[in-house]
Amino acid sequence: MYVKEPQLFWNNVLWSDETKIHLFGSDGMVRVWRKPGEEYAPVCTVPTVKHGGGRLMFWGCFSARGVENLVVIKGNMDGLMYRNIMDQNVLQSAKKLKLKKGWHYQHDNDPKHTSIVSRD
Repeated sequence: MYVKEPQLFWNNVLWSDETKIHLFGSDGMVRVWRKPGEEYAPVCTVPTVKHGGGRLMFWGCFSARGVENLVVIKGNMDGLMYRNIMDQNVLQSAKKLKLKKGWHYQHDNDPKHTSIVSRD
């Protein structure tokens, strides 16, 4: 387990993940508390935008030394796209962050991160 690793170990880890940002609101359920008869009161309704208003997806990485590349993801990410992003950004980011030899790359085991095409 990594819990007992010293600070020097953690200084040499490159973390990465992707995130989705909705331009208008959330893609999840919104709860509103209201009293009987208030269902159409403006404070009890949530405005919507046709087709959700769009979204942006990003991949990024960081370490204890700072933040590095941020990539805009076009379309849905799969294992091949993830691999292409890694090929173009991970080593470059590790060098810019001056990670030492033997540095570690950390991801969250999402299926696209562990697919055969992304592990080759």
